[in-house]
Amino acid sequence: MENDIRAEVGLRIRQLRKNKGLSIEELAHLAGVHPNYLSEAERGKKNFALTTIEKIAKALGAAVSEFFSGRTATYSPKASRTNKLSYLLKAADDKELDFIIRTVKFIIKRK
Repeated sequence: MENDIRAEVGLRIRQLRKNKGLSIEELAHLAGVHPNYLSEAERGKKNFALTTIEKIAKALGAAVSEFFSGRTATYSPKASRTNKLSYLLKAADDKELDFIIRTVKFIIKRK
Protein backbone atom coordinates (compact mmCIF):
# COMPACT_ATOMS: atom_id res chain seq x y z
CA MET A 1 0.00 0.00 0.00
CA GLU A 2 2.94 2.32 0.63
CA ASN A 3 3.65 2.59 -3.10
CA ASP A 4 0.02 3.38 -3.93
CA ILE A 5 0.08 6.93 -2.56
CA ARG A 6 3.44 7.63 -4.18
CA ALA A 7 2.09 6.43 -7.52
CA GLU A 8 -1.13 8.43 -7.15
CA VAL A 9 0.67 11.66 -6.24
CA GLY A 10 3.22 11.08 -9.00
CA LEU A 11 0.45 10.53 -11.53
CA ARG A 12 -1.31 13.74 -10.51
CA ILE A 13 1.93 15.70 -10.81
CA ARG A 14 2.53 14.21 -14.28
CA GLN A 15 -1.02 15.09 -15.36
CA LEU A 16 -0.72 18.66 -14.10
CA ARG A 17 2.71 19.02 -15.73
CA LYS A 18 1.42 17.79 -19.09
CA ASN A 19 -1.64 20.01 -18.81
CA LYS A 20 0.74 22.97 -18.48
CA GLY A 21 2.67 21.75 -21.52
CA LEU A 22 5.90 21.35 -19.57
CA SER A 23 8.58 18.71 -19.99
CA ILE A 24 10.05 16.96 -16.97
CA GLU A 25 13.22 19.02 -17.41
CA GLU A 26 11.31 22.30 -17.51
CA LEU A 27 9.27 21.54 -14.39
CA ALA A 28 12.35 20.25 -12.58
CA HIS A 29 14.16 23.51 -13.38
CA LEU A 30 11.23 25.64 -12.23
CA ALA A 31 10.86 23.61 -9.01
CA GLY A 32 14.59 23.40 -8.29
CA VAL A 33 14.76 19.60 -8.32
CA HIS A 34 16.77 17.18 -10.45
CA PRO A 35 14.96 15.90 -13.57
CA ASN A 36 15.83 12.28 -12.72
CA TYR A 37 14.30 12.69 -9.26
CA LEU A 38 11.11 14.17 -10.73
CA SER A 39 10.88 11.41 -13.34
CA GLU A 40 11.21 8.68 -10.72
CA ALA A 41 8.79 10.45 -8.39
CA GLU A 42 6.17 10.75 -11.16
CA ARG A 43 6.44 6.97 -11.60
CA GLY A 44 5.95 6.39 -7.86
CA LYS A 45 9.54 5.27 -7.32
CA LYS A 46 10.59 8.05 -4.90
CA ASN A 47 9.22 9.47 -1.69
CA PHE A 48 8.45 13.17 -1.80
CA ALA A 49 9.65 15.43 0.98
CA LEU A 50 6.98 17.94 1.96
CA THR A 51 9.25 20.80 0.93
CA THR A 52 9.68 19.20 -2.50
CA ILE A 53 5.93 18.80 -2.91
CA GLU A 54 5.54 22.48 -2.07
CA LYS A 55 8.21 23.49 -4.63
CA ILE A 56 6.56 21.41 -7.36
CA ALA A 57 3.11 22.80 -6.52
CA LYS A 58 4.42 26.38 -6.72
CA ALA A 59 6.16 25.64 -10.02
CA LEU A 60 2.89 24.23 -11.41
CA GLY A 61 0.81 27.08 -10.01
CA ALA A 62 -1.22 24.50 -8.10
CA ALA A 63 -2.28 24.00 -4.51
CA VAL A 64 -0.55 21.15 -2.69
CA SER A 65 -4.01 19.76 -1.96
CA GLU A 66 -4.50 19.08 -5.69
CA PHE A 67 -1.90 16.31 -5.41
CA PHE A 68 -4.03 14.54 -2.79
CA SER A 69 -7.58 15.40 -3.80
CA GLY A 70 -8.31 12.33 -5.88
CA ARG A 71 -9.14 14.46 -8.91
CA THR A 72 -7.25 13.89 -12.11
CA ALA A 73 -6.12 16.67 -14.39
CA THR A 74 -6.91 16.58 -18.08
CA TYR A 75 -4.33 16.93 -20.82
CA SER A 76 -5.10 18.88 -23.95
CA PRO A 77 -2.41 18.57 -26.64
CA LYS A 78 -3.92 21.43 -28.66
CA ALA A 79 -3.58 23.86 -25.78
CA SER A 80 -0.17 22.65 -24.65
CA ARG A 81 1.93 25.16 -26.64
CA THR A 82 -0.12 28.13 -25.49
CA ASN A 83 -0.23 26.85 -21.91
CA LYS A 84 3.50 26.23 -21.95
CA LEU A 85 4.31 29.69 -23.28
CA SER A 86 1.93 31.40 -20.87
CA TYR A 87 3.26 29.41 -17.95
CA LEU A 88 6.91 30.08 -18.80
CA LEU A 89 6.25 33.79 -19.23
CA LYS A 90 4.89 33.97 -15.67
CA ALA A 91 8.34 32.99 -14.39
CA ALA A 92 10.15 35.72 -16.36
CA ASP A 93 11.24 38.97 -14.75
CA ASP A 94 10.63 42.40 -16.31
CA LYS A 95 13.96 42.50 -18.13
CA GLU A 96 13.38 39.05 -19.62
CA LEU A 97 9.82 39.96 -20.65
CA ASP A 98 11.07 43.10 -22.43
CA PHE A 99 13.63 41.01 -24.31
CA ILE A 100 11.00 38.42 -25.25
CA ILE A 101 8.62 41.09 -26.52
CA ARG A 102 11.34 42.69 -28.65
CA THR A 103 12.33 39.28 -30.03
CA VAL A 104 8.75 38.32 -30.93
CA LYS A 105 8.17 41.69 -32.63
CA PHE A 106 11.36 41.16 -34.64
CA ILE A 107 10.32 37.66 -35.71
CA ILE A 108 6.81 38.74 -36.70
CA LYS A 109 8.11 41.69 -38.77
CA ARG A 110 10.32 39.30 -40.79
CA LYS A 111 7.34 37.32 -42.14
